[in-house]
Amino acid sequence: MRRYLVVANQTLGGRELREELRRRAVAGESSFYVLVPNTRAAHYHVVPAAGGFVPMPSMATGYGGPGTDEEATEEARARLSRILAELAELGVEAEGHLGSPHPLEGIEQALADRDIDEVIVATLPKRVSRWLGSDIPHQVERRFGLPVTTIVSRA
Repeated sequence: MRRYLVVANQTLGGRELREELRRRAVAGESSFYVLVPNTRAAHYHVVPAAGGFVPMPSMATGYGGPGTDEEATEEARARLSRILAELAELGVEAEGHLGSPHPLEGIEQALADRDIDEVIVATLPKRVSRWLGSDIPHQVERRFGLPVTTIVSRA
């Protein structure tokens, strides 16, 4: 059985990530552990759009992002619940939690408690991604010695 650690927050409901997880699930016996870094409201990415601001990715909600850290946490919890339900519908083992707002810390904590074969990092597009800007995928490979697949949202 292949065991995957999925790391995502704002892109958790994105089409690209959902398609990748579905491909992995149907390819063979697998399990998924979903880590959602509990991003603070101030770190949500919003971009100008006609009529106001919209969060990145555009499939999130119709307003400019969470106003408080508590709202950000609730939105992250809701995304986590939805993706776990989707994975359960595919018949695969899946669990997850909200972790440190710092992805590397959260990954380290998740790996301390479980064996993982590969890490899947889902991120915003390069032009706005703090994770790609700080080279999180390559840092994960070097620090933890695991293969990393990076899924970039097109939103």
